[in-house]
Amino acid sequence: MAPSFHFTVSFLEPGYHVYQITLHIDDLPLGRHSLNLPVWTPGAYEIQDFARHIFDLHAMANETSLELSHTGKNSWEFETFAAEQAVTVQYKVYAFELGVDTSHLDASHAYWNGAQLFFWLDEYKHQPFTVRIEAPAGWKVATGLDPDPVHANQFVARDYDVLIDSPVECGTHRTLEFTVDDKPHTLALWGHGNENAPELNKDIEQIVKAQRDIFGELPYHHYTFILHLADRGTGGLEHLNSTTCGVERFSFKPRKKYRRVLGLIAHEFFHLWNVKRIHPDMLGPFDYSHEVYTHLLWAMEGFTDYYAGISLRRANLFSVAEYLNSVAENVMAYEQQPGRYVQSLAESSFDTWIKLYKPDEDSRNRTISYYLKGDLVGTCLDLEIRHRTQNHYSLDEVLRRLYQRYAAHGIGFPESVYQETVEEVAQSSFQDFFDRYIRGTDEIPLATCLRYVGLEISRRYKNPDRDEENDSFDSLESTDSTVAKPWLGIETKASEAGIQISGSYTSGPAAAALYAGDQIVALNGFQVKKPEDLSHRVERDCQIGDTVTIALFRRGQLLTVPIVLGQAPYDKVEIKPMADPTEEQKIAFESWLSAPLSSAKSH
Repeated sequence: MAPSFHFTVSFLEPGYHVYQITLHIDDLPLGRHSLNLPVWTPGAYEIQDFARHIFDLHAMANETSLELSHTGKNSWEFETFAAEQAVTVQYKVYAFELGVDTSHLDASHAYWNGAQLFFWLDEYKHQPFTVRIEAPAGWKVATGLDPDPVHANQFVARDYDVLIDSPVECGTHRTLEFTVDDKPHTLALWGHGNENAPELNKDIEQIVKAQRDIFGELPYHHYTFILHLADRGTGGLEHLNSTTCGVERFSFKPRKKYRRVLGLIAHEFFHLWNVKRIHPDMLGPFDYSHEVYTHLLWAMEGFTDYYAGISLRRANLFSVAEYLNSVAENVMAYEQQPGRYVQSLAESSFDTWIKLYKPDEDSRNRTISYYLKGDLVGTCLDLEIRHRTQNHYSLDEVLRRLYQRYAAHGIGFPESVYQETVEEVAQSSFQDFFDRYIRGTDEIPLATCLRYVGLEISRRYKNPDRDEENDSFDSLESTDSTVAKPWLGIETKASEAGIQISGSYTSGPAAAALYAGDQIVALNGFQVKKPEDLSHRVERDCQIGDTVTIALFRRGQLLTVPIVLGQAPYDKVEIKPMADPTEEQKIAFESWLSAPLSSAKSH
């Protein structure tokens, strides 16, 4: 007889930030057993060693204490001396880190990711689990777990993977609902800001429908959106039939900020196909005790970013101009990263455990984000497939075939299958494309691919006096110029001491002279107090080739450093229609963005 597993999560005094967990195991066989806690959460590729929050751990069998041996950082062992024995394991978990991939408990709510609370025993990951919740009076639960049809406040998971892939929000949150394809969707809102909750609920419904249309179905019985509104954004994390998104509470206005919120939600929802179901074979089932490696996070994350924007456009939540502006912003961010010439997308994916989540002051020079570059490569790949097949097929078809052949059967695909499927859909070789832009560091062919749909890229410099907070195009736009600006080649941030250098560009004039951590106090003998003061003085009062003197404190020592100003990279990118597009280009554009090319002119 296989053992059964029943968890109880209690937090009747939430102000102490401590979950009290009881694991009751029935019918445990005779012998030595191992309790294990994951060291990372799927979707967040970073070792976090959650066992550091475990304390007061003990086990009993028939009211007799069992000796627990701590055999590894995330594992404990004990021995039973009778067959089919009932064992109870009790422990506490400190939880006071608000994030989408962490756990948090206070007087306002309880939120957890299962990887931080729930042990697995031996190899019994495929057994069903139940979770009973003991919460303060009046608190309600939002989760992707299925409710137990018999017991109130109890939920069931078919196996351990589902158990830890189903975060729980418990408290007095607001709940909104909608239905798509007869399937209920719940929006749980914790916190308050400047949101319009009914409008947000309606917009999320449109996102669901637009993404459903790509695959033709919703692969779940119910779905839960957990949204945390707090003083800072914490990103998003995808799950099998739920997601958690953390956004800054006042990020719903103006519209430019709200578009970012919708983009985050669209990204995380698209993951229910791309990653949770369509994924390379090493991304599930997981080894929760070690890192798992793949060269394909550019497709899992970068392409999900691409489809977040595309689905918002298809749902009419982005205008054509807004969508193209978002692409242009990505292009500018990408072209300001020298690391794109150093690290390939495949390497960026494989090295995520040691680089993406552990950036330092030099990361911009040595690495490239598989989110950022992956999004732009997804744009190129989609447009290239459309071009080669005369708009009969697109990247949509690649994902559909991977879904039908692998995800629908609950299995991952070998890494080589991705390129093979692209070539099958496009009926041509993509070896050169993958070698140069994914496995190599060649500049991506975005300009060429955009010409397929009648668009071109222009690069300019913003007028230093334009209103950066104005989301519309003001009268100063006409004074934007191709005349180059002078540049120190550093990134700065405000600090208590004034202006602190956060990093320098290897391609910039100050690369070997100004260091991260330096505190700048004066330019050419005159005090500067804020980062914008420094940048404005350089842009408005200096010329490329001028030698300026920077007064700074380095490790407490006052220094004066001369710098010869270089040429700044472009800080304004536009994507706009070509002057004389062909009919073929117009047709291709409309096939891509579901609108006439002329609609892009307002951009």
